[in-house]
Amino acid sequence: MNMLSRKIVSLVLSAILVLSLAVGFTPAHAADGQSASMGKAVQQPPGEIVIKFKEEAKLPYQDGAEKALKATKNAAHAGISADLNGLELNRLFSSLNAKTQLSSSSQTSVFHQYFTAAIPKGTDVKALLAKLNKSPLVEAAYEAPTNISDPSPPYAPNSTPVQPGDDPLYPNQAYGQAAPLGIDAPYAWQYEGGDGKGISYVDIEQGWALNHEDLTAHGVEALPSILMPTSAAHGTAVLGVISAVDNTIGHVGLANKAKPLVNSWRRIDGSSNIAEAIVTSVPALNRGDVILIEVQSTSSTSNGQYVPMEVFPAEFDAIRYATDQGIVVVEAGANGSVNLDTYQDWNGKYILNTTSPDFKDSGAILVGAASSSVPHDRMYFSSYGSRIDSFGFGHNVHTLSAIDLNSTTGYTTSFSGTSSASPIVTAAVISLQGIAKAKYGSTFSPHEVRELLRNPAYNTASANPAVDQIGHLPNLKYMIDHMTAPSAVSDTEAPSVPVQLAAANVTSSSAELSWSASTDNVGVIGYDIYQDGVKVGVSAGTSYTVNGLSASTSYSFSVKAKDAAGHVSAASAALAVTTSAPPLQGQTFELTVPANTPVNADIYMYVHGLNNSWSVNDPAYQLTRNSNGTYSITLNVPIGTTFHYNFSRGTWGSMETLSGGGYVGPRAHSVTSGTQLTQVTVARWGDL
Repeated sequence: MNMLSRKIVSLVLSAILVLSLAVGFTPAHAADGQSASMGKAVQQPPGEIVIKFKEEAKLPYQDGAEKALKATKNAAHAGISADLNGLELNRLFSSLNAKTQLSSSSQTSVFHQYFTAAIPKGTDVKALLAKLNKSPLVEAAYEAPTNISDPSPPYAPNSTPVQPGDDPLYPNQAYGQAAPLGIDAPYAWQYEGGDGKGISYVDIEQGWALNHEDLTAHGVEALPSILMPTSAAHGTAVLGVISAVDNTIGHVGLANKAKPLVNSWRRIDGSSNIAEAIVTSVPALNRGDVILIEVQSTSSTSNGQYVPMEVFPAEFDAIRYATDQGIVVVEAGANGSVNLDTYQDWNGKYILNTTSPDFKDSGAILVGAASSSVPHDRMYFSSYGSRIDSFGFGHNVHTLSAIDLNSTTGYTTSFSGTSSASPIVTAAVISLQGIAKAKYGSTFSPHEVRELLRNPAYNTASANPAVDQIGHLPNLKYMIDHMTAPSAVSDTEAPSVPVQLAAANVTSSSAELSWSASTDNVGVIGYDIYQDGVKVGVSAGTSYTVNGLSASTSYSFSVKAKDAAGHVSAASAALAVTTSAPPLQGQTFELTVPANTPVNADIYMYVHGLNNSWSVNDPAYQLTRNSNGTYSITLNVPIGTTFHYNFSRGTWGSMETLSGGGYVGPRAHSVTSGTQLTQVTVARWGDL
């Protein structure tokens, strides 16, 4: 048999946020060696909402952005400001600011649209979110994840820690043994790169004992963040499955030559921010590397059950950003026992059902949990559904453990949950990438890796796939034996240029684009949509709806096709689209005049902002006298318009004044939606 020496382009395994159900410990505590990244526990805020503004909101990316809403005369901004009712808007991504906003690429600009607001006690959060989600400038408003979970041990740590010495514990690592029991890591080890050599990964959670005797040789780098002592057991267990050093003591990591890095979602500024941890992990990795997300949370629609982090828009966008950079993201499916096919988000959408038109694909590999014996039954706590791509052991996982950040030894026999399942799958991904990189000089794309793991011909099925719905356990032998070159190697051509780009159902704020499918020597995986030269969206098919456009405005759209190898076609012929004018709404003003007003006087609206340049006697703005002595006028004005007005009797000298004769400042009027009646009283005419 020929040795496979595969070169894998750095694939980034996206951080997997995982909660394990139980962790057993036999750790020892070290008296010194304190981590420089260690910090005090961070209190979760009492409650926050996250608001993703549309791009046209054009808010400066700075804390206190609500001031910018108040400073403008735009009706939509004024509406949001009124709905917030004094709440302060701060950046969700504290590592970004107004300067990065000006220099950001089209791929990172989306993160400048996210803000948070702390919610005071007594606030009707559902009512507030309902109002915000109706705003024409808000793409999504939702409750921030607050019940973020990290497993806590159910038993007290063993006071007499394991002394591995020359007693290797690898035989207990059933999850690494040959299929159908495990993923068959030893089969991968015999090939160059199969032990993870050449691949890096970032583990995203809260804490690790990086000086553990079975990890310290790696010199694991902690990216800027706060490490939590109470979570050291969990993070150390995860690293042990993948990276325990091959050093004759303790365990052997399934991809032990890969370079591990860690990044806590407890940020330096004290906030809890999984999305930012994902985004800040990307620069530390190359295409083909991996991010593991070991976190779960409840959402406002999960009925208290844990769900994967990608149900939250900010985390979804962060994961999508990572996978778009060629980084493979492995994400814990969560321990909520939730049928992800029937899960609905805050907007009633089935975003995790791959057969639904609502489905949103982050590009991540979602992991479920199964029993440690054959046949592998789905664990009762595991999420399940068509979105789950792969599974690992959900209990009885032997690995490293720790008491706190300073622990230098410690082992457990009972790491569990999707927390233990996810690093097993991650190790398989790293092995595949390492072999591909060594042999071909290129790694698999995130899409290709996920398809390998989903292939039932190459991997081990669960006990009852139709019922379990947790994908397959990776079988490295079968995947390696049937491995072909990554598309980046075999695919040397860019897709053909999309043609017949057309627009339909153009409104004042949106347009539906469609085009003919491109062709490719291997296959087209999607299309990038450009608006005035800037990428604004992606589509897996041949249509896309552009939202958030301005009324009565001309735009230029084009489309590019792309394949899994990263080749992008030339742009389609540009399509010019002009949005329609906004709908007109009747704005009626009813005026009560002073008693000394001459009968049948000519009264005019003195307006600025509706093309009459402050004329005191424009016939188009003359009011009609009603039978009850009042005067009225109805103006048909586009939604979103703000204008100012006063009243006169046709001359500058007859302008309205205060009762004492002082100047009456122009009144502001904003057109939101629906007809409006505004009643006004003139206290006095300047000449009477």
